[in-house]
Amino acid sequence: MRLEDVYDEAAEKAALERIVGAMYDWMLQAVQQLVHSVFPFLSPEDFRLDDPATRKQLALAAAQVAGIDATTRDALRDVLREGQRRGYSNHEIAAGVPADGFGGIRGLYLDTWKGRAETIARTEVATAQLAAAKDRYAATGVVSRVQIVEHEDTDEPCASMNGKVFPVAEAPGLEHPNCRRGYVPIVEDVG
Repeated sequence: MRLEDVYDEAAEKAALERIVGAMYDWMLQAVQQLVHSVFPFLSPEDFRLDDPATRKQLALAAAQVAGIDATTRDALRDVLREGQRRGYSNHEIAAGVPADGFGGIRGLYLDTWKGRAETIARTEVATAQLAAAKDRYAATGVVSRVQIVEHEDTDEPCASMNGKVFPVAEAPGLEHPNCRRGYVPIVEDVG
């Protein structure tokens, strides 16, 4: 059995690009509206959605898709190799051999990747939020620093970042998939 028999790389990448691209577009529009509500004195020309910052976010989306796609391919390849190494039939590689502790390709979808779609969506939206917020905050000319905010139910590496302040350009991104990190802009005196 070959990876190409169970995985259509072009179709998977196109589907991910449609999903992730739509999420990034939605997030850019939401951040655009938020920044405009906080800084109403900025003109619409100061904050266009079709600008270098937006194109940067969409390029980031494409890079994220490539990473997700590579992870999927690697996991499938590993299952196929292990099944072949064990001498399993195509059906056993696909369905798994529970008695031997081999989940097969089916196990990837039912166990290993259970909740994967939600994790990908949550992580990609959060990545887009942080990147778009950094670009938009910097574009205001009145935000040079951000404060990290973490959810109350977060893990220790993330909890230790709660409340720390960073220059906008140096603010750290997500710590891990499903990370709940956010930024609060620190508005400089514009008087």
